[in-house]
Amino acid sequence: MKNLLLLGIFLSVFQISLSNIPEFCKEPPDMGRGTTFAFSVYYDPQIDKCNPFFYQGEGGNANRFSSERDCLRNCSPNAETSKSCHLKKESGGCTGTFLRYYYDSVHDKCKKFIWTGCLGNGNRFFDQKSCNATCAGIHGEFTFPDCPLCTLNPHVVFCSTAIICGVLLALIVIAVIGTVTFLVVKSK
Repeated sequence: MKNLLLLGIFLSVFQISLSNIPEFCKEPPDMGRGTTFAFSVYYDPQIDKCNPFFYQGEGGNANRFSSERDCLRNCSPNAETSKSCHLKKESGGCTGTFLRYYYDSVHDKCKKFIWTGCLGNGNRFFDQKSCNATCAGIHGEFTFPDCPLCTLNPHVVFCSTAIICGVLLALIVIAVIGTVTFLVVKSK
């Protein structure tokens, strides 16, 4: 019974998140018809990702975009530009070689990289100007909710809970050794 209740809650949350997605984004990919092939992407609401396909030039449906960025901005309920600026550079998973730009949040600047033509993430721009217009100067807005110490310094890019736990454990060990030493010296 408990599992059934959890399943019901999960399905309700999933349905609510799907209801924020425009109807045309829920349509299945449609290659259309024709003889020209153009690289396009469609939104898959089941996994909240945009996937590549080849559009044949005519027909099709509205769930077709020329870039992953347009796809995510139009369809994903989780799309937020400033967060994508903090994603690591991702070259993609195809065999093409396209010059693109990504935002390096460590050095607070846009840099060149080679994108393979499909997949990757939202931290990919056609030119340096659009990269800077989207990402430059927003490094202070991003926080790591699972790491409260990281919010003290907005320039911190990596904050590991393991490092914090290690430091705290070392302090506890030092305190225990100090206390034992103090008690041994005092008892003599």
